[in-house]
Amino acid sequence: MAPVTAAMTTHRWSVLRSPTTPARSASCAALWRDSPHNRPHSVIRMRRRAMRTLRIFAAAAGGMALVASACGGGPAAQPPSGSASGAITQEVKVGVAISLTGAANVYGPSQQNGVNLAAEQINAIGRPFTVRLVIEDDASTAAQSITVFKKFIDQDKVAAILGPTLSGSAAGAHPVAQAAQIPTIAISNTGIGIVGKCDYGPCDYIFRASLGEETALPETVKAAKAALNLKKVVLLYAQDDKFSADDATIFEKALGAEGIQITKKVAFSKNDVDFAGTVGQVKGDNPDAIVVGALAGPATKILQEIAKQMPGKKMLCGNGCNTPAIISGAGAAAEATIVGTAWDPSSDTASYFVNSYKAKYGKDPDQFAAQAYTALHVLANALDTSKVNANDHAALKRALEGIKNAKTVLGAFSFTADHDVSQPVYVMTVKGNAFVPFK
Repeated sequence: MAPVTAAMTTHRWSVLRSPTTPARSASCAALWRDSPHNRPHSVIRMRRRAMRTLRIFAAAAGGMALVASACGGGPAAQPPSGSASGAITQEVKVGVAISLTGAANVYGPSQQNGVNLAAEQINAIGRPFTVRLVIEDDASTAAQSITVFKKFIDQDKVAAILGPTLSGSAAGAHPVAQAAQIPTIAISNTGIGIVGKCDYGPCDYIFRASLGEETALPETVKAAKAALNLKKVVLLYAQDDKFSADDATIFEKALGAEGIQITKKVAFSKNDVDFAGTVGQVKGDNPDAIVVGALAGPATKILQEIAKQMPGKKMLCGNGCNTPAIISGAGAAAEATIVGTAWDPSSDTASYFVNSYKAKYGKDPDQFAAQAYTALHVLANALDTSKVNANDHAALKRALEGIKNAKTVLGAFSFTADHDVSQPVYVMTVKGNAFVPFK
């Protein structure tokens, strides 16, 4: 690891420690003292590698983030026995089900990058365990997600699972994990019934690290109404996709709460490729904005059609639009699209992740990378608390329940009593080639 100066140490702790958490305890100070980032012989040796500045900086930042996470807040504040003593490490398998093919393939690669970066950082700090990721393509379907989850549980013997990518896939796969009592973290499932009251019954082994649409969309509507003086809108949504249909339900409720009239609702299929007729149906309504519940593929085509038929009309969209794919796909037609999102890449708490990600992959991360990255770090924190016994799923579940006010790239992060994420909501808009805060 690279040498870390006193100035660097102070700065990183000021950013990464939860504002509700007191200064480092003696045990956390010991963890930092014994960390491989603070060994004199490592400092001397690493100084000889000055030409590898970028890699060293990223690794140092990762190490700092992990130490801060382990000493963050709540039950995870005490490091596990022998966590910095050089004890024999345990390999912990974590299954990751993500959409590398199919309708959600614009999200899966970013998620894969996020978890791989997090695993490298976790394994570099010298905890008494190493994380081994078992990544499988869920193909954007419930059927394949179920198959993958069964493999994780029966063949791979994983300690925990992250995923799958889509809410509809989660509705099929999460009951499999629940039945086996394998702690599972939803990293991009924002629809209704993912945690708390689940349609399939008890779901107390399921957690969600992805901001739910029931939280994000009302804030999006409020911000858009205040800025654009919205009075009437039209609502377009994919009726054969759970996430998109849930978005329509949530948007309708949020718009009603703000006194905004929906003059027309138009349903379409997630497999549609021509949206000229769909947009044409609402052109005569002359809405103040167009509200869309859809994944990135259909949303991109709708944006292009709005630009042709109703130039200048703003579009409000849900989590499906929180990807650079709509910007690259729709081009100038994506300008001024408004979305509620789980992070602000320009925030101080996100900067180290953004820099590390860009150094490794040569491009900016998106929300899906940030959420996957955060989920694995949160899981590692819980593994510390549960004494790293990967076979004690109940202990790991209890440790996840104890995550409170952790400082993450998403902001202050907690799990609620229903295992949902509690974190800030950010309303963003497309400006040029990037998402920026909506004002």
